[in-house]
Amino acid sequence: MCVAVLYAVALRGALPLERPRGEENFLSATFSVFRDRVFLGFALIGFVFPLSMGLVVTVSPLYAMDFGLGEGYIGLVLGGNSIIVALLAVPVAARMEAAGPFRQLGAAALIVSVALLLYSYTSNPAAALLAGTAVFSFAELIFSSAIPAAVARLAPPGRRGAYQGGWALIASLSMGSALFLSGLLRDQAGWQAAWWIYAALLLAAALAWFGSRKTFLALSERGQTAIQGS
Repeated sequence: MCVAVLYAVALRGALPLERPRGEENFLSATFSVFRDRVFLGFALIGFVFPLSMGLVVTVSPLYAMDFGLGEGYIGLVLGGNSIIVALLAVPVAARMEAAGPFRQLGAAALIVSVALLLYSYTSNPAAALLAGTAVFSFAELIFSSAIPAAVARLAPPGRRGAYQGGWALIASLSMGSALFLSGLLRDQAGWQAAWWIYAALLLAAALAWFGSRKTFLALSERGQTAIQGS
């Protein structure tokens, strides 16, 4: 209801009835970003963040239920994640803003890797769920603010909307695939091995971010200079 009220307030007044000439339609604008090699490189290592969101939001409850944990405990743990993010999001984002959105993504991936490794402690699933979700919350504080800002900085002048749309498509596919992939891994290797595999994937992404963050930062600064010059 609050979102509906905000939309009603924000959309008051006349709206344009037709697009300006030469403006791309929605689909062509969104899919055109996949011709940008820099954006594709960013997405290649950035997809792990929405994937990890899918693992925490949709997969970890199923993992916990398989080990006999109740819905009340699972909801309490996931609610704690939301509280941590809500309380600390603004100060973390403000501190991160000066350094640029790319600088902390390696640390975020490393924190997620630790969180998923904690999930693999299947001998005590209640403690594993609590510890893993709490640790993940601090990574979410970083990438939930950094990723949209990073995508905006990579976009050429006048193309931010298209780039955000392209990233939203990638993020949706990545997050949605978490449940499918986890079902396969659980059936083939068990929950513990599945979490080990995910932790290794996030560790590899962390190393890739640490190695490429200066390149992405330089490219984004070049784009911002072009925007200001225009």
